[in-house]
Amino acid sequence: MSIDEIRNDINFFDNQIEKFEYLIELGKDNPGLSENDKNNENLIIGCASKSWLMVENNNDKYSLRVDSEAHMVRGLLSILQIAVNEKNKDQILNLDGKEILKYIGIGNNITSQRMNGFISALNKLKKNII
Repeated sequence: MSIDEIRNDINFFDNQIEKFEYLIELGKDNPGLSENDKNNENLIIGCASKSWLMVENNNDKYSLRVDSEAHMVRGLLSILQIAVNEKNKDQILNLDGKEILKYIGIGNNITSQRMNGFISALNKLKKNII
């Protein structure tokens, strides 16, 4: 799945409730992390619910694995995961979390707390790859 596919899917829905239901389903479809990987090292500080991310580097291409106790947050983190996977360091460092969510069509519709959590996850990712 790509960011463009998510954008097309979300823009198919007429109202915000359907868009949020889509995010929840996206979160439910994400396999998440093992209990061992849900540790303080991988914890995202600033998320509304307990959430984690792990960064993997394969030949200077990065990928994420994410999880959260809340399906909606896991859905948002799944969007970040899709936006990041197979990108290089420079591409990731140039990502703007607000622009990602605006591009797919939900940037103006999520709470500031969830937006801050999404930005915190992106910032944690950037710190991990520097």
